[in-house]
Amino acid sequence: MNCAKRPLAFLKFSAFLIAISALSLSLSGCSAGKSGLLQITPQQYFYSAKEKLETIDERAYEIKDLEEIIRVLENAEKDAKSSEIIDKSRLYLVLANTLKARKEYMSNVLKGQYLANRPEPFYVLDIKPAQETLRIAKKWLRSCEASFKSNSLKPDLFYVKGMYYTQKLLTQQGSERRESLWTAVEAFRQCLGRAPDYKSDFRIFGRIQTPREVKLRLAECLNFGGQPGEAWTIISNYEFTPFAETIAAEPRADYPWFYMKGLTLAIMGNYDEAAKILAEFKVILPVDYPAVEEALWVLEGVYDRLREVTGEERYTMEARIVASMLKKLKGPYSKEKYTTAANTFPRQLPGDLTFFEALRAFQLGDFAKARELAGSIRSRGIISRGNRIGARVLALEADLYGGSKISDESLEEVLGLAFDKELTPLLKEKIGFLLARYVLAQDKDFKNGKLEGEGQTFVRSYLGKPWALHVKFERGRAQAGPPKTKRRGVAAKNAPPPVEEPAKADPSSLVCEMYANRPDDWIVSVNLNLIELPQLSLLGKGRIVGREEEGKGWIFKGEDIDEMRRGGHYLAIFQFDNSESEKSNQGVLLTP
Repeated sequence: MNCAKRPLAFLKFSAFLIAISALSLSLSGCSAGKSGLLQITPQQYFYSAKEKLETIDERAYEIKDLEEIIRVLENAEKDAKSSEIIDKSRLYLVLANTLKARKEYMSNVLKGQYLANRPEPFYVLDIKPAQETLRIAKKWLRSCEASFKSNSLKPDLFYVKGMYYTQKLLTQQGSERRESLWTAVEAFRQCLGRAPDYKSDFRIFGRIQTPREVKLRLAECLNFGGQPGEAWTIISNYEFTPFAETIAAEPRADYPWFYMKGLTLAIMGNYDEAAKILAEFKVILPVDYPAVEEALWVLEGVYDRLREVTGEERYTMEARIVASMLKKLKGPYSKEKYTTAANTFPRQLPGDLTFFEALRAFQLGDFAKARELAGSIRSRGIISRGNRIGARVLALEADLYGGSKISDESLEEVLGLAFDKELTPLLKEKIGFLLARYVLAQDKDFKNGKLEGEGQTFVRSYLGKPWALHVKFERGRAQAGPPKTKRRGVAAKNAPPPVEEPAKADPSSLVCEMYANRPDDWIVSVNLNLIELPQLSLLGKGRIVGREEEGKGWIFKGEDIDEMRRGGHYLAIFQFDNSESEKSNQGVLLTP
């Protein structure tokens, strides 16, 4: 009897062991990166996170949704062996963390409290969550910049870098804020320079990013960084209506541009026109433009500021109507208590308002009005120092475009400002651009053709024509001489002292990062002329021909460059020829 039970017990025990083994194998297969039946590869991790990030709902996503995507991307980066997946995972980690920081920042903006009698910012924000997220994003951005091997993704890296620094500047003040601003501007320009027909590898809220989005991001960055005048030149020069023929009755592609135009006008203090433009979003549905709630939120702030400025109560009613519309949309701006956008608009000084009016007149082609308005605030009136300098440059620019004679006083004033430490990088580039055109005696051509014509404005030149984004001066190094030999004995005593020949030095050079800035176009040749300032005299013999070296950029070498003194002021005039046999010029201010 006992013998019969033993085989049966043995069979039951064996079946139990087999079941346990099968269960352990199945559980081990569910572990990512482990050997098992259901192994999940880093590629699968990455593309799963990519799909979730690209299909996220712009109106209804939460911070926890992005945190889950970030966790999956970190797993992909940790286990990946392919350099492509490593680069993409790190790039997407920067993007996802930046979007998370933006969500955290905007959520806290709506909870901010306004404080009177206090310098900017006028409201108190809890920016610690956004700062912590940006710190993590910075860690991944450093990893990308240290070892990014995917050259085809470099434009994407510059674009995401620009987004990161745009978000970062909102949490900073003073010199750190300015540094982040111009780092972001440079990154967006490098993205356009490397890929004039840019098409992103990723989607943001379901939309592929193109040059249109890059320019709008650039304008947004300038707005947030306190440079609405520069943002306006981009907005007013690019109408962004390439699809008008196909969808003339449904211009969905223009909604982001209209929103950015209204926001820029509001920041510039032109609330009347901002209200007219943003009021169009009252009849736009979220399905056509998901960010319509943000536009309505800005419109409500514009009405609040109009009521404050004009004292008219009808704007209070308009603001309440917009608030009720936001409540019906049931989005992030539907809560009863939130801070309106009015608290985020800077309070411009009277002179700043005059400067913005002159700038708008210039963009419309009314050079006489622009010159008159800019002249009225060149040396008097209450105005910020940055816009005072901008007004002096604008007065010279209006004279050039209007065909007026350039006075020596105006020219000397701009030359004196050319190397001011408080000049913004874009304003410094503009001064170089105007001085180059003046030196080449092309100022008489400014009045020919419409202002909107291709290449007629500074912004169309630096975004649409061959342009040097960086120019670096490298002093020539002395060459190593032949090794010295020591003589011994009597010969050494009777030998005359050796004559030391001066060591020959390599010629100094200018190393330039240049871009054609047009699809299917390239730079054929570049010539350089050096002008000494403030004398406006030609340095050396004249033209220096540049050559392009792979991995280095365009190199210029010559005796004229050797003559540049340390601490001197110079204007480098580049004359470009592109693949379409078109000629263009650029001036760059240099201090070796």
